Amino acid sequence: MNRVTRSLAAVAVLAAATVVTNVSPASAFACTDAVCVYEGRDGTGTVAGFTTADNNFSNNRFLNGTNVNDRISSISVHASRNAAMFYTDSYWRGHAHRIENLGHSRPQNAAWDNAFSSFRYVVLD
Repeated sequence: MNRVTRSLAAVAVLAAATVVTNVSPASAFACTDAVCVYEGRDGTGTVAGFTTADNNFSNNRFLNGTNVNDRISSISVHASRNAAMFYTDSYWRGHAHRIENLGHSRPQNAAWDNAFSSFRYVVLD
């Protein structure tokens, strides 16, 4: 392999790694988990997905490695779930805000921006 080919290969690998760790707004909508949380408003920025309820976000990370706790700015609930209740404190305490899927999974801006620390699913009647 000559020097130019190795350089191009190295650039390609670096570019691919950058795409994986920096989620653009368009690809942020690609989250397929039951609940998706975004660091930016309107489903922008990096994303983290959940398939089960979580009573403490302190060990959860966005794709870029940033801690999820108190960093959520928008949320989407997949159509396969009815709703999720987000809380400002761990262990489902503090102020609560219900996010419904409304027949789609479009991100909704968080009621308390950068304040959520836990969530659980809600069954709607």
